[in-house]
Amino acid sequence: MKKSEKYPSIRESESEEASHNDASTGTQDSWKRDIQPRQMKETSKQSAFAQRHQVQPLARRKIRQSSETGSSLADTTCASPSSDITGLSTESPSPAACSDLDSHSLPPSTPSDLSVLTPDVTFFIAYRKQHINYHHYLLKSHAAKFLGEDMMSYAMGYEPLLYAVVAFSAYHYSIAHPNGKLYTFLQYYNKSVSLLLNSLRGGEKHNDAMLLTILQLAAFEELVGDWVNLIDHHQAAHRMLVDLYTPESINVDYFHRHILLWYTRYDVMAGLMSGNSMVLSREWYMADEEFSMQDSMVHPHDLNKKVMAWGARCRRFGMDMASLFAKITQGLITLEQFIEEKAIVDDALEELRQFLESMKDPRYLVLSYPHQQPLEPGDVFDPYVPGVIYGDELWDVNFCAMELITTTLLYKYQIGAILKNMDHSELYEMAKEQAQRIETLNRWPNCPEEMHLRFMSPLGMVVLLLPHDEEHIMWCRKKLARNEQLGYIYPPAMRMKLADFWKIPEVKNWWLPNDEGYPRIVQDIRAWTKERITDPRDTFREAVRDIKAVFGNMSLEDSSSPGTSPSVNSAVGLSPRQSPQDLRPR
Repeated sequence: MKKSEKYPSIRESESEEASHNDASTGTQDSWKRDIQPRQMKETSKQSAFAQRHQVQPLARRKIRQSSETGSSLADTTCASPSSDITGLSTESPSPAACSDLDSHSLPPSTPSDLSVLTPDVTFFIAYRKQHINYHHYLLKSHAAKFLGEDMMSYAMGYEPLLYAVVAFSAYHYSIAHPNGKLYTFLQYYNKSVSLLLNSLRGGEKHNDAMLLTILQLAAFEELVGDWVNLIDHHQAAHRMLVDLYTPESINVDYFHRHILLWYTRYDVMAGLMSGNSMVLSREWYMADEEFSMQDSMVHPHDLNKKVMAWGARCRRFGMDMASLFAKITQGLITLEQFIEEKAIVDDALEELRQFLESMKDPRYLVLSYPHQQPLEPGDVFDPYVPGVIYGDELWDVNFCAMELITTTLLYKYQIGAILKNMDHSELYEMAKEQAQRIETLNRWPNCPEEMHLRFMSPLGMVVLLLPHDEEHIMWCRKKLARNEQLGYIYPPAMRMKLADFWKIPEVKNWWLPNDEGYPRIVQDIRAWTKERITDPRDTFREAVRDIKAVFGNMSLEDSSSPGTSPSVNSAVGLSPRQSPQDLRPR
């Protein structure tokens, strides 16, 4: 593809007038997909959302032809009005019960063509279809249809969702563009927020399109590192979710279960990052796990259903883990009670491990690497060790395995901090195993580069637990830099802490020496996000922003030795002088 075709003229400022004639012809490359190992088969393209089955209309307005670019973006650092959404989400009337799902769950009818849309919007819809996939959303392959077809059906009938989707697409376009600009995606993000507020203030009933809009905005905010405003949208989504559904009715079909999956991902992350319990009650997680497990048993040969069931169980474990840590740090249980409840959570972790083992099949283990390249001096981990990853049909099992190690590392890390019995050698071996799997997957040929975004969560624990020697640190720095180059912006708190751990002050600014590979667009995004998260309005948002549940009161055990890993006075809020016994209720 010619450069001029891949990067057509897109308006980059409010005053610039740019046309996008024939925009849809500028993205003729096939939609990037995850190519399965060994067989290297291409997955089929998603069906065009314009060819969806006929459904009843839901939208309150039609997509109108307009030259509007949304609210003024002369000041692109303005705070998001998402906090207003948090309050308004409970004011809009909605069905009292979920027995009649048609009133809020059916997608709108899709326009027969895209002629009613402005050329730039048309371009970014086409760009999304061909270049954006489940990797960009940090979800697994079973979410491909949900993201690529189902959500677009709703977006074509509900403007706030349409512009949220376009903002997400424009964001990744801007990240990939050599001269990407903030305005290119912020105009659509701000317009989506404004239109959503208008819907809520106008008294429209809550519906799936609104809920999807909020989740899509949260997905954007996660990428730019704006966890303060993400929490606003997370809480608004919670109120809308419990208003529309019950733990049973949300599991009515594949589409709604993916809505719940998407929401609970943020619920678990916010709880684990802040050291608090989940916002959504436990019964939702239990119902999700029960429905998913039953579905997988009815279809024992469907790996996607097994992966969904494993994910539901993993999120339920994450909820129980966060609840356990929150109770001890908030003084709600004694140390003895903590140890008793820990035994139950230990059993749940073992069940999770056994479930993963049941999905494995040695016939699909990759035992040889025909594409193997000679290792270089800077290669810390051997990516060609036989039996590290699975290929063909079990490709997704690799990501489940990474999730299990990440979950186990976090759990043992927190337990060791509370009970002051940290086993650094065990954690290091697990971190090393994780890093080797990351390296092996990363070097598998023909995998899309955006797959590297899936390493975001695993890397979060690995970089804390690998030795602090020059080789391991540089490996970590390169991986973190690559994720930001692909659009996942890490919170400032992470850079600050790692700069202290590694005793490399320049990491506070950029991951690599001398600002190597530091895109201008990433610098601009960081600056924009920094102004939005400077003044969180409560301690919960502050705790999420600063990832206090992980970084709280950590220090290097032996700063004189370059090979040491960090020790922890507390990962969950205990001060260096405070023991778990001090947390007993008075």
